[in-house]
Amino acid sequence: MSLENENLLGLYRKMLLVRAMETKHGSLLQEGRIQLMSHFGTGQEAVAVGVTGPLRQKDILFGTHRGVGEYIGKGMSARDIWLEYLGKRTGVCKGKGTLHLCDRKVNIPGLVSSLGSDFSYAVGTALSSKMNNTGQVTLYFVGEGTCNQADAHPSMCMAALWTLPVVFAVCTNQFCEMSYMSDHYPTEDVAPRAAGYGIPYDIVDGQDIETTYEATEKAVEHARSGKGPYLLEFKTFRMALHFSGDPGGYVNPEDLEEWGKRDPIDLCQEKLLDRGALTEEKDKELRAAVDLEVDSAVEEAFSGPDPTEDDLFEDVYAEKGVI
Repeated sequence: MSLENENLLGLYRKMLLVRAMETKHGSLLQEGRIQLMSHFGTGQEAVAVGVTGPLRQKDILFGTHRGVGEYIGKGMSARDIWLEYLGKRTGVCKGKGTLHLCDRKVNIPGLVSSLGSDFSYAVGTALSSKMNNTGQVTLYFVGEGTCNQADAHPSMCMAALWTLPVVFAVCTNQFCEMSYMSDHYPTEDVAPRAAGYGIPYDIVDGQDIETTYEATEKAVEHARSGKGPYLLEFKTFRMALHFSGDPGGYVNPEDLEEWGKRDPIDLCQEKLLDRGALTEEKDKELRAAVDLEVDSAVEEAFSGPDPTEDDLFEDVYAEKGVI
């Protein structure tokens, strides 16, 4: 089954925006204009954008530190991200979150500082949704390395016991920080762990945006209809290093070459061209528009207002009746 051309083109634009955001971030670091650590998700755009595509605005997303893919996918703007990245008062968290992105407008509660601890947060929001009959689904987007954290198993157990509307979306990018997944796992796949709790699962090609979207659409519908949790594992490859200072000696160049032949943006572009939904000229215009959007967002962020001392004491306590 193929996505409608208009939908596919929208997903393609988001993937281009994600790549442009991270390319700009890398350039600014090299130029010494920012000191913002990078954890890029280059090569994983089809997973991050694909898993968020079927979500409704009211659905809840817990994302990762690996780039901006799922945040753009869920609806955050380049402007809001850069204002927050540069610690500006006009950022979505008033400059207090920076890399730990959070956006109430699109139901992104925020990135935790201890990877894996939000397994239980996702179960908590799913439980709340079920108790209040809101029809919301929680999607917990996580890497394979984090699935070895202690909170993973009890969280999946509770989600299954209570038939909660949560989707565990595992982005298996072959690396756990600065070593290969095979150094941490005795198995090739994470997904079969779900079977131990009676949770259905699928293992999905993470390079194809249509495949990732359709698999997530199925899992989200399963959760929303009251059937309980679902686990998806997306096979992809992290073309970027773990962080901006990573020397990268552990990466096999042959792996980079082979996975690079299936760059998710290139694959999506090829589909759109073959279907007549995109031309070479329109593609150039689209890429130029995306680059301009990012440049404008960065320019506004640099000129935006910095926090004041008084801002330190705002938002320390929740207002009565506001959570």
